[in-house]
Amino acid sequence: MQFKRLAVALIVSAPMLAAAQSNVAVYGTMDAAVGVQDTGATGEKSQTVINSGNQSSSRIGFRGTEDLGNGLKALFNVEAGLALDTGIGDSALFGRRSVVGLQGAFGTVTVGREYTPISFIAAGSDIFGQGFYGSNLSAFNANRLTRRVSNSVNYKTNQMSGFTGSASFSAGERSVEPSGDLMGVAIEYANGALFLGAGYQVLERLATGDDKEYAFGAGYKFGNFEVKGNFLVGDQVGNNNKFEQANIGAAMTFGAGKAFVNVQQNKFENGAKGNGFAIAYSYSLSKRTNVYTSYASMRNNGLATFGLNSSSTNVTPVATALGADPTAFTVGVRHTF
Repeated sequence: MQFKRLAVALIVSAPMLAAAQSNVAVYGTMDAAVGVQDTGATGEKSQTVINSGNQSSSRIGFRGTEDLGNGLKALFNVEAGLALDTGIGDSALFGRRSVVGLQGAFGTVTVGREYTPISFIAAGSDIFGQGFYGSNLSAFNANRLTRRVSNSVNYKTNQMSGFTGSASFSAGERSVEPSGDLMGVAIEYANGALFLGAGYQVLERLATGDDKEYAFGAGYKFGNFEVKGNFLVGDQVGNNNKFEQANIGAAMTFGAGKAFVNVQQNKFENGAKGNGFAIAYSYSLSKRTNVYTSYASMRNNGLATFGLNSSSTNVTPVATALGADPTAFTVGVRHTF
């Protein structure tokens, strides 16, 4: 009888024991907006659209840790993107991030689909937080730079005197050359209001040589005012393929509101150039819900078709519409949980 009572007690307490050793959370962001966008191309009219993910990509994710003892933890994170305007999920179910790993005094090791080292620099130095039209996400458009990698092994140090280092290897998994492998490293410094970072990646995309990617970023906060800037380079194999983007932005907090401004320049070594300007305003209704509005424009020269990117959407002229000047205006609401 005592054995039966003990067995029942163990069965009932098993979930509580598991919960004491591990932690699993469901989280997400839901973001939708009404907008007016125009590619600026001849013969194309402006469009009124309902978009998902103008400030932050809409997503749902699951993450958790398990305490293994002696300061060692197991961790996992899977995150799926979705479009609120249509209800359609991303083509890869957990394409935003899908990793498992270990964390301890040595740092953190993850395996799976992960963000690249230079993506941390770009995100940490973008005044828009890689949201709103006019963000530096346009540098990662058309494979100019690499933001996420599959089939990867990744390492990140714990913070030491403000410094954090990261490294990544992604296997192209090709049986013939070029391998498709990517290797990258980055270093960040964060101390109070100051952020500095630099990163480098090399991608064996073609047999004739390796693509090289660079990211440099900085930021500083003065009370309610902050300024951030970055310089991003995608130097692909071939003539006139080198891409450069520079951003400088500022933001000011006014109670529950926050105003943003960013200026951007994109260029290729063949002379194509586009100058962008973007502003945004966000007002917090609570800790988890805010409303926002934004406007952005890009002025291209006669050789360029650079576009505007927000977290999940873009307004980009077709390749033949040289000199077209895209614009985008949005009003939206975002909720996190």
